[in-house]
Amino acid sequence: MQAGRGSDMTDRFELQGSWDEYERCRKTLANAPAIFTMVEPFPPCIVRAEGARVWDVDGNCYVDYSMAYGPLLFGHSPGEILDAVHRQLDSGIGYGRSHRLQTELAEAICRTVPSAEQCILSNTGSEAVHAAIRIARATTRRKRIVKFIGHYHGWLDSIFVGAPGQITPGPGTGGQDPGAADTVTVCRWNDLPALEAVMADDVAAVIMEPVHANGGCLLPSPGYLEGVRELTSKHGAMLIFDEVVTGYRLALGGAQQYFGVHPDLTVIGKALGAGFPVSAVCGPADRFAEVSSSNVVHLGTYNANVVSAAAAIAVIDILERDPEFHSRLADKTTRVASIIKDAAASEGLALHINHAPGVMHAFIGDQQITRYEEACTVQEGYRNFSSQLVTNGVHVLPLGLMYVTPEHGEAELAMTAEGVRAAAASYREMQ
Repeated sequence: MQAGRGSDMTDRFELQGSWDEYERCRKTLANAPAIFTMVEPFPPCIVRAEGARVWDVDGNCYVDYSMAYGPLLFGHSPGEILDAVHRQLDSGIGYGRSHRLQTELAEAICRTVPSAEQCILSNTGSEAVHAAIRIARATTRRKRIVKFIGHYHGWLDSIFVGAPGQITPGPGTGGQDPGAADTVTVCRWNDLPALEAVMADDVAAVIMEPVHANGGCLLPSPGYLEGVRELTSKHGAMLIFDEVVTGYRLALGGAQQYFGVHPDLTVIGKALGAGFPVSAVCGPADRFAEVSSSNVVHLGTYNANVVSAAAAIAVIDILERDPEFHSRLADKTTRVASIIKDAAASEGLALHINHAPGVMHAFIGDQQITRYEEACTVQEGYRNFSSQLVTNGVHVLPLGLMYVTPEHGEAELAMTAEGVRAAAASYREMQ
């Protein structure tokens, strides 16, 4: 199958428009080459999206599994979310003052996240992580932060070390302040003795993705999260769950509800806004004493902005009204993983797919991937396969991370199977 114009399929792509847009873009947008490599072998210039499909400037249609890097829990352009935003736009874009929706959103977060009694609101996951670390340091009067190799907590200098794709704890980018992360210790995840070895009375917080989504959709080993919770409590350090990916995706209460382990602070984003920029840090009220006293300052022009707040309130309202949403999403994710594996196998290509509700990670080969180091070693093969998927109408990210929504219906699953078969055949011919 090749992606087609509109909803029809044709025998080949017409890509000239996307190429022209890329050439235009790179003249003025300095990071255009980096954007280009995020979807290979070409950067489709998207002009329209609906449900689980996107269309590029040339009219090619794709089944989308990138979902804007994860925020689109309900697919593209969900009507109920857009209705809430449109109603708010009729009353204003922003006020620069207190408004009811910030309180309604804070109440909704504290009502649905098991550990939450208070929260602060921001715009992006990177900002919220930075705020959580600041709160932990102020509360414990300590400086050192422990993170895990391959876990992603945003691009700020103070935490962007040992990032996804790295197997050593170095800086994640050129130009990074070499001293900004001096108080960060990088440790192996899912290895309780390794964490115990670095814990001491100077550790302010341990931060992790409770599901290592960015490093292979790796699940915690039985008892691991409980062990980390016990270790951090023993040493007087805070436990921070970065639930930017898992929040409102794995369950209404996120990974902490899914696994039954409650952190001191939780960072949420992505699915919370269904595509609108909003994030939060939440937790027990006593963890926010330094914020309430104004010792920790939390500023931002767009923090708790009224448009994103309207979208986020609608997200939580939908989920609260539909208690079976996450079980259906889990079933759909399992089914999509099976369809992709079976379609590839029919063309002689073995795939392994790790998955949790709404999120998956695919690898070339039939070996189960349970460790980050293993994920890194097989990543390049999938990158090549992903380019074949894109040119056969299945829009994916080259790193293997995929997002599933309720909008991936029967037609989209059939298109996916056909696209995977064609991509697998092409990939096999190239080997």
